[in-house]
Amino acid sequence: MSAPSPSDTLSQWLNWLEQLHPTEIDMGLQRVGQVANRLQLRPATMPVILVGGTNGKGSTVALLTEIYRHAGFKVGAYTSPHIDVFNERMCVDAQMLNDQVIVDALHTVESAREPETLTYFEYTTLAAMAAFTKQDCDVVVMEVGLGGRLDATNLWDADCAILTSIALDHQDYLGDTIEAIAAEKVAIGRSGKPLIVGEQNPPDNLIQIAKGANMDIQFINENALPNSALAGVHQQRNAACALLAVASLQEQLPVSDDHIQQGLASVHVQGRFEQKTIDSQLVVLDVAHNPAAAITVREALLANYAGHDVYAVFSALKDKDIEGIVEALAPAVSRWYCAQLPVPRATPLSDLVETISSLQPGAVKGFTTVRNAWHAARADAQSRNNDKPVLVLVAGSFYTLSQLGDEAGDES
Repeated sequence: MSAPSPSDTLSQWLNWLEQLHPTEIDMGLQRVGQVANRLQLRPATMPVILVGGTNGKGSTVALLTEIYRHAGFKVGAYTSPHIDVFNERMCVDAQMLNDQVIVDALHTVESAREPETLTYFEYTTLAAMAAFTKQDCDVVVMEVGLGGRLDATNLWDADCAILTSIALDHQDYLGDTIEAIAAEKVAIGRSGKPLIVGEQNPPDNLIQIAKGANMDIQFINENALPNSALAGVHQQRNAACALLAVASLQEQLPVSDDHIQQGLASVHVQGRFEQKTIDSQLVVLDVAHNPAAAITVREALLANYAGHDVYAVFSALKDKDIEGIVEALAPAVSRWYCAQLPVPRATPLSDLVETISSLQPGAVKGFTTVRNAWHAARADAQSRNNDKPVLVLVAGSFYTLSQLGDEAGDES
């Protein structure tokens, strides 16, 4: 199948990318590195900040983007996955790149790709850096995709690396212990460069590896966590990571205290304890796709909405720790509205219902789509006859939030 042309649509390019490589994930830097070298994308022409960790990456990228944007820098931000449209993955100054700019970047990668094949993520990572370079960005902030050591974002030597948190996730690829996962993630750091650690209890081997590689390891101060527009103590830790990174790069990218405060106050992240009103119903949207993330959502719900009943619209992928996520959320959730996701990796609806029923008998219903689950939860919430308000939580996966679709944008 031949590659699309620059006049083809972004959708055509993305559909083609999905078929280019035989597997969705193929960790390693050799193939993608060869293409990057042919494109002369290494070394980067601007400072690069890599943001890794199990949870909190997207929020930390957004915090850094806002701070540097208010300081007058042109900021390229690369994140994944997206919720609504692919363009969310590539932003300059917090604005999504348009379809044609992304298509041009993909075509640039294709001009130097052969004979290598690249995964969807590898291809789009190169395209992002090509686009940011062409846009003359002053700084690029990249969210690490999977792990760190063999992730495509690790092609570039980070001027500053951040590890927001370390928890079990993606064990099939990263190992089934915290120590194994930490060893993969710490590899985004570089000798003589700052490595910011936001994890409260980092495993010993992370510190040993960082020191052995002569990284400038820095820990956030748990006793002086900054506030931002993002809710939850976990977001205070993410903000602390961002501020340490800003301080460490002050010579290259000078930022004033006013710019920092403006950035902290203006930050917004889709799908991370995102509080909205949809059709007169209070809603919280949060990806919460592993137990550690689910715990932070539970804590934020109990801290901010202790007087509410919580109805959860929930679905998740079958390679996730479903039981762990549900156990983490259960103390804050009174009813569950499970949905079948229309993707190959989806957990079967019957399995979702069975798992939750074993933990909270009689509190779960099943639906064929996320939208059907949402409409049922909203109808039940608004037909309540008592005085206790209801919050609807939509959680479990990026796909769950994506399937809610346009209705999540109908904020009133």
